Amino acid sequence: MSPMTAVVVDDEPLARRGLIHLLGSEPNISVVADFGQPARALEYITAHQPDVVFLDIHMPGMSGLQLAKQLAQQLVTPQASLVFVTAFDDYAVRAFEHYAVDYLLKPIDPRRLAAAVAALRVRQDGLQAQAENERLKAAIAQLERSKNVAGTMPPSFSEVLIIKEVGRTTRVAVSMIDWVDAAGDYMCVHAEGDTHILRSTMAKLQQQLDPSVFLRVHRSALVNVKRIREIVVHANGEYRLTLVSGDVLKSSRRYKKEIRALMASD
Repeated sequence: MSPMTAVVVDDEPLARRGLIHLLGSEPNISVVADFGQPARALEYITAHQPDVVFLDIHMPGMSGLQLAKQLAQQLVTPQASLVFVTAFDDYAVRAFEHYAVDYLLKPIDPRRLAAAVAALRVRQDGLQAQAENERLKAAIAQLERSKNVAGTMPPSFSEVLIIKEVGRTTRVAVSMIDWVDAAGDYMCVHAEGDTHILRSTMAKLQQQLDPSVFLRVHRSALVNVKRIREIVVHANGEYRLTLVSGDVLKSSRRYKKEIRALMASD
């Protein structure tokens, strides 16, 4: 039985390479192409019609949902199975509405990926279609229930981060975090003079942290405002932040409004 052909579409090179690496361990699937630009992916998928498309939802220019709509209109033979990749649970319901058969949450759990590939194999073989439909309906219902419950309660934020590193698990008090910087699908958490490596994305970590305390000062950096000792303004519109730890960070001009608001509130 030949492996399913797959295409990976994600505008983040590190995330794209990470998923391709994980899929390389799955004998039932073979990645035949990958794209960072949705428009180029659309051309390739329409022309070659792979079995599966792993599709990131958040992409500039054309979102994953928009690309899904385009594929639905252009593919006349049996459509490729769409698996959406997202950092947010609430996008999963919309994904199913646009012909997705499954979804993966970032950072991707290898066991969850293996289960998704196994389900795709079943679908490609035309087996247990009814059981799969029931599974998808149950997943949608669970996500909708979770969303409704979350909407009735005030947001809660983590007080402790559980960081699993090689050979040990560390509990880091959020209040003691100085700053965090991103490195692909990993976060470098700087606290009390130590640096801990957390497997997560910036978007997912921001959901855990109180936005009134942790300020985005750069595309890849979050700072605990309670740990800022000094802010110096530069003529080019950037800011230099000195923390109580002695670390010095530079902000990007993209986030100058947030820093100005912080300075005005002091």
